[in-house]
Amino acid sequence: MEGLRAATAVVTLVAAAWVLDFPLLSWAAIAAFWTFLADPGGADRTRLTVMGGFAISGTIITVVASSAAHLGLPVAATAIFALVFLCSLSRALGTDGIQPGILASVVAVVAVSYPNEPLQAVELSAIFLGGSLWAMILCLLVWRIHPHAPIRRSVVAVYERLLDMASDMRRSLCARQAVHAIGDNLKADHQRSIRNAIERTYALMARLPDKHDAERNALSAALDLADQMFAALIAIEHHACRAHQTDTDDAQRLLDRIVVLLSEFRRQSARKAPDGRSVAAIAAIGANGASSDPLLAKISARCTAASVAAARRWTPVTESDIPNTAAASPGPRPMRYSLAPAVVHHALRTAIAVGAAFVIAEQLDLAYSYWATMAAVVVMQPGTSATWWRSAERMVGSIVGGAAAAASLVMFHIPGALLLIIFPAAAATIALRSVSYTLYVAFLTPLFIFMSELLHPGHGVAWARALDNIVGAMIGIGVSSIWSTRLKDEMDVALKGAVTANLDYVRLATSGDHAGESDVVMALRMAGVASTAAEINCRRLSLEGRRYRAQLDEVQCVLWSLRELAGAATVLWFEGEPTCSVDERQLIADIYRLLHAPAACTTHPVSDIVADGEDRGASKLTQCLSALSLTLVCYMAAKYQFLSPRNRLTPYDAASSLRQKRNAGS
Repeated sequence: MEGLRAATAVVTLVAAAWVLDFPLLSWAAIAAFWTFLADPGGADRTRLTVMGGFAISGTIITVVASSAAHLGLPVAATAIFALVFLCSLSRALGTDGIQPGILASVVAVVAVSYPNEPLQAVELSAIFLGGSLWAMILCLLVWRIHPHAPIRRSVVAVYERLLDMASDMRRSLCARQAVHAIGDNLKADHQRSIRNAIERTYALMARLPDKHDAERNALSAALDLADQMFAALIAIEHHACRAHQTDTDDAQRLLDRIVVLLSEFRRQSARKAPDGRSVAAIAAIGANGASSDPLLAKISARCTAASVAAARRWTPVTESDIPNTAAASPGPRPMRYSLAPAVVHHALRTAIAVGAAFVIAEQLDLAYSYWATMAAVVVMQPGTSATWWRSAERMVGSIVGGAAAAASLVMFHIPGALLLIIFPAAAATIALRSVSYTLYVAFLTPLFIFMSELLHPGHGVAWARALDNIVGAMIGIGVSSIWSTRLKDEMDVALKGAVTANLDYVRLATSGDHAGESDVVMALRMAGVASTAAEINCRRLSLEGRRYRAQLDEVQCVLWSLRELAGAATVLWFEGEPTCSVDERQLIADIYRLLHAPAACTTHPVSDIVADGEDRGASKLTQCLSALSLTLVCYMAAKYQFLSPRNRLTPYDAASSLRQKRNAGS
């Protein structure tokens, strides 16, 4: 529906420009299209603020950029640099400010290609404002789309990812293999994708007004249950790695039941009025089934109680004798907006890249130079690897879209036919923007080519578009590679944050009755978010070829240890017997101190405690804490060069070497 609405807005303005023989009105059609892209979704107040802010800023930018272009190349280049820099600072406003800031920069680079005297620039800006207002009227008044629709799709996507994880675990158990046979990388991918999907859905939920309507309550219940089912799968996965054959059979039966539950919740979450009674009926099947494994029995009972509790929040209300003991996951923490140095750094890099693209395009006398500068704007990402990847997607999409547009122009060279194919091109572009950036560009390219060919006929427009995008993307890659971001420092901060968050979760999960269930659930969420952020940074550094310089081998060992530790703590929490020995509490405290005093690594008692933790009779939690200590010591040793940087030691060798060095100095 969003694609059809956007296509209607664009085609009506393009048709008016063609019928009235007023090509400049295409500026209004482009403005309307950009305004649709700026729509963040969610509550009407948020949408009005973001879209209205883009419309006003775009109107002002059009006047400034168009007037500056009239004064010559030096003034135009200076204006482009300043405007793009200011627009890129919108990242400081959070996720809602990123897309409008990029689009405002695009407005600047396109408007500078329309040099006008001030009065004519005002006329151009008025046309832009008219197109933006037309899009806002369609979005907010005439053609409204239910605000819950994006969240409903996002919740369904969360359950699909949970089903993928549960199905992989079940297939592994059916083959009589240990769950770890599916691979550490696959397990990490599952957990990372699910955590990202859950947090993204919570963010969408937070945009809705705080109203107690039935549909919002149903979606919130389904999302809270998904978070709890995720914790249950983590516990089962961790437990199955050390389970005997009988326990493995019990785990397989439990996974079969969870898969059925997840499938039903996915089906009901896609409905506007989900039926809680059907979920409760499915949850009751096998709820009293005997299991020889006490942990699996407790997980099964908790999943049943959580499912019925979620169903109670749906309409009609479910009747059940099972008490409502499942706690709802708290909503996301309020986002704080600040002008961090990383935001300023990225804004400067983007402004330099766009300014360079503008000057080079003008010197090369490209027919549509703003396409090159536009490409430079959109490919610039905070990380060098992300810029490379986005540039590759941009170039491939432009080539494919340019070829498709060239073939279409041969077949549909009649102006009226062009007007007809603009509609599906615009609809597909909006529909695919969240699916794949390559597909999005592949449809965006023909859309703008068709509009140019209809209102500004020329030769070779399709290939000019592809060439200009390649030029702009290459400039973006060059600037990003020369002035790369300091992701190495970000990796250190992200890793310490992940370790701290996971240790906080362990302390809460093993604190007995001193912590409420909602507190433990929130701690598990924060640990997952922090670990995911560290894993993403690790992958970005690996793509940039910094595996050795950033100690990524050691980082990956630490991240693996964190996943194992979180699994062990979750198992203890589900068992209902959270205990933490004196040695474990001491080990946690020593790891905290090691994070804040890495230079004291060679004299730190952590190595001795690690050696004690290698005892086969130690608890699973002690073993996981010991593994974390070892991998963390190895990372600290490599990072701060306590050991020879060319000596690629294992974490166990690193701990032994550090212990010997400390003993020698005492």
